[in-house]
Amino acid sequence: MGVLEGVFTVMVTPLTKRGDIDLDGMAKNIDWWVHEGVHGLIALGSTGEFASINTEDRMQVAEHVIDHVANRVPVLIGATAETTDEAITLARHAEEAGASGVLVLPSYYYRSKPAEVLAHFKGISDAVNIPIMVYNNPGSTKTDITPEQVQKLSDLRMVQYIKESSCDIRRIADIRIRTNDELTVFCGWEDLAYESFVMGAKGWVSVAANIVPSLCVRLFNDLVRDNDLKAGWDTYCRLLPVLWLLERSGKAQVILKFVLDQMGLAGGKAHTPRLPLSEREKSEIAATLSVAGVELGSH
Repeated sequence: MGVLEGVFTVMVTPLTKRGDIDLDGMAKNIDWWVHEGVHGLIALGSTGEFASINTEDRMQVAEHVIDHVANRVPVLIGATAETTDEAITLARHAEEAGASGVLVLPSYYYRSKPAEVLAHFKGISDAVNIPIMVYNNPGSTKTDITPEQVQKLSDLRMVQYIKESSCDIRRIADIRIRTNDELTVFCGWEDLAYESFVMGAKGWVSVAANIVPSLCVRLFNDLVRDNDLKAGWDTYCRLLPVLWLLERSGKAQVILKFVLDQMGLAGGKAHTPRLPLSEREKSEIAATLSVAGVELGSH
């Protein structure tokens, strides 16, 4: 397997009306995302509500996604857990199921010290033989993996990627220089995708690619494949209202699931305690999506 790059849809986990995981709906979503040209998929990330799903169901989702994708695109599985032992269990399961890699946050309740972050990822790296994408999201975990720490993590055997979600665009240059470009940077902030690609990110863990995948792929192609800043800016301006909505609303999972349902795909309800959207919110979302050329109910 070569170096992973491009737009990776960080998938929602669709639910039935009863609240069960909708595996058939998930398969339908996968087929559409692959058809629309995404370069990879990530199951059980933050957008996939991993923290609301028990271990048995997480393993079922991982197996189902990998089996249904059937090597059409790379699949990363979220293996984040509060303890290192549990993260190792999830990462090993992902490897056995055939994942292309795992996406892992540091321990997210207790604020980890730098030595603990290193120990956490070293434990996982020593336990598996598939790539690890370190996920730095200090807003969610209260633990910021600084570029200095990233440099140390990059020396670990299986740490090969980082999803950078600190909202500090300067981090990309710092990480690239400190790791001599041996660690591949993925953008992890929706409305910094253009800037991240210009600064040298080679991939995007994209929330928006759940509902506008082809536009997200076009942005990558404009900026990374074709090095066309003007075309990329035009695409980005079309995407920005959607990116702002997802990044700033605090309701990304609920919005995505509503939109997917309206498009004839699978969303369903979100895990409690997340509440449904109001009718006013639904109208505002429809208006925002129309700017990007998406008319709800048109799929």
